Amino acid sequence: MIYAKYVRSLTHEEVKVLKVMYSMLREYNAMQVEQIVYRARMHIDRVNFALAKLNEKRFIVKDENGYRLVYSGLDALVLWELANKDILSGVGKPIGIGKEADVLECIDSNANRLALKLFRIGRISFRDVTRKRLYKLDESIHNWLLLSIEAARRESNALKRLKKFNVNVPRVVAYNKHAIVMEYINGIRLVDCNILHDPEEVLSNILYNIKLAYCNANLVSGDLSEYNVLYDGENTWIIDWPQCVCKERPNADVLLERDISNIVNFFRKRYALEYDIKKVLEYVKSCNK
Repeated sequence: MIYAKYVRSLTHEEVKVLKVMYSMLREYNAMQVEQIVYRARMHIDRVNFALAKLNEKRFIVKDENGYRLVYSGLDALVLWELANKDILSGVGKPIGIGKEADVLECIDSNANRLALKLFRIGRISFRDVTRKRLYKLDESIHNWLLLSIEAARRESNALKRLKKFNVNVPRVVAYNKHAIVMEYINGIRLVDCNILHDPEEVLSNILYNIKLAYCNANLVSGDLSEYNVLYDGENTWIIDWPQCVCKERPNADVLLERDISNIVNFFRKRYALEYDIKKVLEYVKSCNK
């Protein structure tokens, strides 16, 4: 979790060291003082003092191989940069805690409510990530922080593209490293909805958005289920797009059918709606109709 109370107290030297350590992630898992001194162009005494304070705040860790940046340090750097740009002025309670990301309430400088998504890949095994997730990663990515940074970049790009084609997804306000700031959706997950007054209309809305994403944005979620659809009482919102794929990908149709099956089967089990998955698939893929 974020050590927000320490972010405002970060000194210039501490921020500079965090930025340098972030810039070295693709090259090193652990970093030596001399390497940080060279990159930061700071006196070694100032670097050592900053490292000691960052270690005390648990933004970095020290072991026999050197210093390592950890999630709390990356969080602190992101929050410091977002605050400095007047994008965020406060962070509140968690909205959702998942296997791969935390989502927290936050506000901007005008007290507008927003959502901050911080990726936390590493809560499941690396084998599961490589086998089940479709992150297109460069071979130089060698630790969880970089996997999370890549996931945030992919989702930010996907959300921006989907929004252009009027797919009901949250609007991206800012993207920074492993974090996405987005509009706050005042809804609840489909799986947590105890009563839907018109489940057929809700399902129709979801399928229409899947169709828009497929036909207009050329994207397939690849991870769609009742756990990542929000309902605000009027509209449905499809969230969580970091593992989406272009519809031209060889396995896109398999993923699309799985997405549709997940949603249709949920409505069949909970609301006794009977839909033919093959016909739904035809509807979604009929891009000229």
